[in-house]
Parts: sequence; C-alpha cells; structure tokens
Amino acid sequence: MNQFALTKSIDTYLKHNNLTMIEQSSWNNGVVVFKIEDGDGLPKSLVVIYLEKDELHLKDMVKQLYGESGNSSNLIQCTSMYEESVEDGIIIYIVTERVNQLVDLVLDGGDELKNKTEEEKKIYLYEIMYDVGMSAKYLKSKLSKLNIFVNNEELCVDNNGKGKLLLFDLIKNQVMINNEAYEISRLVKQVANGLGTGINIDVKEQTIEQLNRECLEQIEHSRKKNQQYKLIFQSNIENAKKGDEKAQYVIGYMYHKGKGVPKNYVKAADWYKKAAEHKNTKALNNLAYLYQKGKGVNKDIHKAEQLLLKSAKQGDDVACLNLGILYQTGKLGTANMEDAEYWYRKAMDKGNPTATRIYRRIQSMEQKEN
Repeated sequence: MNQFALTKSIDTYLKHNNLTMIEQSSWNNGVVVFKIEDGDGLPKSLVVIYLEKDELHLKDMVKQLYGESGNSSNLIQCTSMYEESVEDGIIIYIVTERVNQLVDLVLDGGDELKNKTEEEKKIYLYEIMYDVGMSAKYLKSKLSKLNIFVNNEELCVDNNGKGKLLLFDLIKNQVMINNEAYEISRLVKQVANGLGTGINIDVKEQTIEQLNRECLEQIEHSRKKNQQYKLIFQSNIENAKKGDEKAQYVIGYMYHKGKGVPKNYVKAADWYKKAAEHKNTKALNNLAYLYQKGKGVNKDIHKAEQLLLKSAKQGDDVACLNLGILYQTGKLGTANMEDAEYWYRKAMDKGNPTATRIYRRIQSMEQKEN
C-alpha cells in the first residue's frame, strides 16, 4: 500500500469518527502516530498500523497490547480500536490518550520544563526513566515474544508527565536486545544533554531493577539539593535588594544556572549588573560571558572585553585567562597573540592552571617554529 492510499484511508477514518488531525508525530516501520482531537476537543493520539498479508500474524499481538493497556497505568491508555481490510493487508486504527515523544522536548524547546529549576528538570527526567523502566518490566512479564528495542520513537510522555513506551511501535521489531535499561538510560541522557541538563545516571548494562533503584536515589538527591538552593535564594534576595554586592552576585548566579529558581538570563544579567557596579569580579566575569554569548543581553564582544578588563585590573585570574582567550581567538576581529600572551602570563602568575597550560603550549609551538 503506497503512502498516498494510506493517507486517504486515514483521512476517511478521521472524518467518519469526527476526529480532527493536529499533526503527525512519527512514522516508524509501518506504524504512524498522529496528534488528534476528538469530537469534544479533547487531546488524543491516533496510532495507525498497516500490516501486509505476510504480517497478519502480528494482529494477535496488537490485540493483546490493546487489551493490556487497561491493566496497567504504566502503559499508554487506549480508548478504541478499529480494523479495516484493504487489498493487500489490513489497517488498524487505535485511539489513545495524548502522548508526546520525549525527544520533542528538545525539538520544541522544552516548553513544559521552562518553569522548572535545573534540579526539578533532573527529577522530571529521572521519573520518566523510572516510569519507562516499569513499562518495559511489565511488558516483559506479560508479552515475552515482544522485542523491546527502545528508540526515540518509542519513548513517550503522557499529558501528566508520566514516561511510557509506545507499545504499537514495537510489534514489527525484529531486533531483540538483552538490556533495555541500557537503551532507556542512553536515550534519556541524550534528551537531557539536548536540554543542557546533566543527569547523574551512567549508561551501562544493568537490570531494570538496578536502573529504577538508581533513579529513585537520584530523585531524592535532587529534591534535597533543590530545597537547599531555594533556601540559599531566599536567604540572599532581601540583602540583594538592599544593595549587598555579594548577595546580588549570588542571585544573579542562581538565575544564570537555574539553581533554586527557573533559569532566566535576563534576570541574571540584571543582578550581575548591580553587583558589577560595586566592581564584584565574579559578577563582571559572568556578565562578560553573557555579553559574549548574547544571553539575556544583546551580544557585544567589546562590552565583554571592557568588563573583563575591569575584573582583570583587580587581579582576578579568571578574567585574565578569558582576556587571553578573547585575544587569541580573534573574537574582536583579529587575533592578537601579543596581548593574549600578556594576559595568559598575568593569569599564570596568579596560579591559574588553565592559563599555565595554554601559555606553555604557545611557547612550545613558537620554539618549534623558530
């Protein structure tokens, strides 16, 4: 069955069942997933499975998966199933609760995570990993013939933020792996990296039970850290408003890194500016970074240079190092190795190990050239 004919059949099914197409979510191995709305405007998903004549034996597994969905909250909840015979096989339509692929968090900018602190984001991802692990464990106990080869298409999140496996995407899998925990942790860690959030789970071969135990430990650890960061924020915000430069830097840093509060580069820059007015070197350095990257402020390399010079003249080794990098890389227009080496030496004299390594490498290269 070609794609045009399948699309036409899907359109007819949607029309007859008063369902509205929102968008296609995925197409994987003859299984297509759509985001839809039902006649009452409620968000749903539609899974469409096309089975050719030589694949009709898989129909029983589809029915079994559909039946199991009502037995466990760890599985995607199904509301209806309809089978249509076509010339060269069958099409199975299954309406489910609305599910979103986890990878869409990265592609869509992670809207549901924007109001979370960094530790809360970690908790969200650990919980999804735990949920998906429970889903895989349940499936293995009930459907021993199902090959659970987890990839980005299978890893989903329902509207309540619960991680689930897209079961019907698995029916045609010919590849069987022996370690679902490895695949689950690998994929979630990729998503975390895409969001700029580091999670403390090693990608390794282990049992689902071991992975889940590790997830629960990390959830508890992140909850404690999140509470500590919130207390630090609360203990500094009033002093920051009164003009205390150290407290202003701390508040700026917490907004910058999403510690205790959701990450907000604009607010971070505002608080860094207040602390920088008091010549706080850490605030000057971090504000320079924001200007270099254009985060929370308009990108301005010359402004970043000015801020670093103010900090370096107070003897800050990190500012000296960053000036060396700025001049060496030519971000101001052209590279200036003389100025770069000057500031690397300044940072090196103050004991900065990174500056020491860079300066010695430059010296070694210059000696080889001579």
